[in-house]
Amino acid sequence: MIEYWHWHTLHFGTETYWGGVLPHSGRPGRVYREIARIGQELETAGDLVAGLTPDADVTMIYSSASKWALAFQPPLAGPDGGPDRRSYQGLFDPFYRGAFDAGLQVRILHADRLADTGAREAAERHPVLVVPGLYSADDTTLDWLCDYAAAGGHLVLGPRTGYGDPCARARTDVMPGRLARAAGARYDEFSNLAEDVPVRPAADSPLTLPAGAAATRWVDGLQTDGAQVLAGYDHPHFGRWPAVTTHPHGDGRVTYVGTVPDPVLARSLFRWAVPEREGGWRFAQESVTCTGATAPDGRRVRFVHNWSWDEVPIRLPAAARDALDGTDHGVGEELMLRPWDARVLLDR
Repeated sequence: MIEYWHWHTLHFGTETYWGGVLPHSGRPGRVYREIARIGQELETAGDLVAGLTPDADVTMIYSSASKWALAFQPPLAGPDGGPDRRSYQGLFDPFYRGAFDAGLQVRILHADRLADTGAREAAERHPVLVVPGLYSADDTTLDWLCDYAAAGGHLVLGPRTGYGDPCARARTDVMPGRLARAAGARYDEFSNLAEDVPVRPAADSPLTLPAGAAATRWVDGLQTDGAQVLAGYDHPHFGRWPAVTTHPHGDGRVTYVGTVPDPVLARSLFRWAVPEREGGWRFAQESVTCTGATAPDGRRVRFVHNWSWDEVPIRLPAAARDALDGTDHGVGEELMLRPWDARVLLDR
């Protein structure tokens, strides 16, 4: 469902300038025409875009309980040095942004629903599971995350995950709580960062980091218990600790990110965690993203977006049909995307 509020922009009251489909004049303009076009496109696409099951390159775990706990007792500082009541968002959002910048498709699962799915089934459906800021969690949830990695999933942990119990009391375990053994890393010190700290790849690390990769806002003083160090801090004090580690666990692995990554570091982490498959629908142009989904009848549909003011050419990795105008395109064919364009393509 897509809902618009309002139909007609109000002439008085609190929402006078809360723009509607029609302006104050009541005469249809650009907004009306664009919404009418969306309606026409939905009608043309028909059941192809109804009841879709979206793909998931990356799945992120969201916790309302942790959001409220970290609002009450914030770990992050604001620009003035005071407590940041949006600390949960400050931990969660940079990871989501990194996955988006890496051209990946992200799904959200809520922490209190994890146990509804078996760990092995989850590892198959969600190959990369990202869990930053899961501060308030019960033992069952943390054990499920370990089981997920053991079943073949790639579990990516962020700061404050596993630290508190369901009442947001600090656990007495070695941190990160019940996840430490699976992560092959632990910590007992942590610090706020007053300014960003450069991050460099470790020797023999498979993680490639371009210039500008940095840690922001927070550092966990990680110590390895078998984990491989992927990156470290370029800093006279924090340089004694790894910034990112990874560790095999069962049939999968656990990667621990001990800081809030800046956009460069976050994007690089996800490009390493989700390598591009040959023939995949990931494009080199930074302004282009592609998301996929499966229709109830098994048809595969792609949504290609150009998030820029420039026309951008892309080369199709597979044959496809434009679901809106019916044009067939061959594998390797160049397709031109207009500024802020969106194309709906059906796999042939």
